Amino acid sequence: MRAIEVNDLWWRYPSYEGLETDYVLKGISFSVDRGEFFAVVGPSGAGKTTLCYALTGIIPTIFKIPQELLPSHMKGQVSVMGEDPSRRCRARVGLLLQDPENQFLRMDLLHEVSFGMQMMGLPQDEIEKRAKEALEIVGLGSLWHIADKVHPSELSGGQKQRVAIASFLAMTPDVLILDEPTSDLDPAGKLSVIQAIDEVHKEHDLTLVLVEHNPDVVLKFADRVLVLDEGRQVMIGSTADVYSRVDELSKHGIYLPEVSRMAWATGITYGGRVPFTVEEMERALSSAKLYPELPSTQETEDNESAVEVNALNFWYEDGTHALRGIDLKLQRQAFVALIGQNGSGKTTLARVVAGIYKKYEGTVRVMGHDLNDKRVRGVIHGLVGYVFQNPDNQIFTRSVHDEVAYGLRNMGLEEEEVEERIRQSLSEVGLLEKLDEDPMFLGKGEKRRLGLASVMAMRPPIIIVDEPTTGQDFRMSQDIMRLLALLNSRGTTVIAITHDMTLVAEYAKQVVAMAGGRVIYTGSTRDFFSNPANVSRAGVMAPGSVQLSYAMRRQEPGFPVLMNVAEWEAAIGREQMLTGESELNKA
Repeated sequence: MRAIEVNDLWWRYPSYEGLETDYVLKGISFSVDRGEFFAVVGPSGAGKTTLCYALTGIIPTIFKIPQELLPSHMKGQVSVMGEDPSRRCRARVGLLLQDPENQFLRMDLLHEVSFGMQMMGLPQDEIEKRAKEALEIVGLGSLWHIADKVHPSELSGGQKQRVAIASFLAMTPDVLILDEPTSDLDPAGKLSVIQAIDEVHKEHDLTLVLVEHNPDVVLKFADRVLVLDEGRQVMIGSTADVYSRVDELSKHGIYLPEVSRMAWATGITYGGRVPFTVEEMERALSSAKLYPELPSTQETEDNESAVEVNALNFWYEDGTHALRGIDLKLQRQAFVALIGQNGSGKTTLARVVAGIYKKYEGTVRVMGHDLNDKRVRGVIHGLVGYVFQNPDNQIFTRSVHDEVAYGLRNMGLEEEEVEERIRQSLSEVGLLEKLDEDPMFLGKGEKRRLGLASVMAMRPPIIIVDEPTTGQDFRMSQDIMRLLALLNSRGTTVIAITHDMTLVAEYAKQVVAMAGGRVIYTGSTRDFFSNPANVSRAGVMAPGSVQLSYAMRRQEPGFPVLMNVAEWEAAIGREQMLTGESELNKA
């Protein structure tokens, strides 16, 4: 039996200004078998979330379009478990949204996970049994004994996502649709949660539809993949077949495994296709004698500190000791990656430095100013710009233009200067065409970019960005990081909190790693990745290029760490240049 059938689906949203909008979905057709793990990938704005809404009946139901006007907004058919999801449907279909906070309805963790089961009319003992099992599946079993006392808002971003996933798993739906369900989790947490969902999917014959940017997750778990771009279906097929088409995927801005990108750039194949994993790339390179040349590093000339922290301790109101005696000094003009697992203290430290959290013990100096001085607190916004992980926490106007203008006008700038900065910052983050849009109608990725544009426009000497690339497609992630690198080259100190180690290795000059509320490493990015023990202690996953370097050390113990595709491409190209026709390419 087919779990999902979509035939020539077209959809466009109603306009609230009387203007006719373009179609967001344009002739989509595919089917999903019962029990299949089906992935949907595509760049930001491709129509992925809109497709999820159509599969659950949110489209067109929630928009209450008059029946006579519906054909001008929606064409084609959608069937889930043999029924139209926009009508009364007996099939149990769950949709996990990208932002879990949009789905929380209850005042404590226990009742949040139990709510759906209560609506299903399950007996109390069955509800408790399923709720406990679901929390254990997503790695939150340790909270069970206090589940009736913890409000969802008290949890970290990653924990909130796990709770939302648990709420749906507990209901054992026929079809579960996951819209980037692990975007706020660290890489290890992302894989463990998806692994747990996959086990439930196999055990209960659950049909899964996963919207996901991460190629490692898709390649490891999905049976088939649908690729969308600008509302159109551009590719569909088995996971291996789709991800073998590197050139096409690159044109559509799809994330690819790092080893696949370096193999494509150098003409390396494995079994007639590009390698997907480090192990495959290692085997493909087994006959090569590489001659890596590491790029020279330029130390910053400015030895003055942008941020200086001494004996910093911070407690939350519930008594949680979030920061434990931190000592840290960051030079001006540094590009720093602040890394660590969820709950390690990264965001707490950043918010203390930004002056958001004021009740702490110890000393914090920003650009030479002591934050304990009340006079400094009044001007801290001019020293540190902070881009929140959840963009809804800092967006509050009714137009993109006014959102960027707000801070500029508070700075007392002339209106001509305000308008110039608005257009420049929005252009740099790819949102200029959304100038008059209400932020409420932006996607989560677009809201993140709007938050960044608002801070950039004020041109503070320090910018802190919390997970700047979460939910962004490959092209936009690269654009954002290049933009931060450009700001850094102009003299801005950049502190990026991120789980994406590929971007850390490619762009950051310095790493500050945290675990358990303590700083466990501070130093150059290359030194951090050169020692696998650093990576292990920080609880992060080294990017593919670094993992491949570790693998090559088994053949040649002194092999250096190459941190990105460009460095590997140079090393492989040098091997071919020095040996003529490479043994690697002969193989």
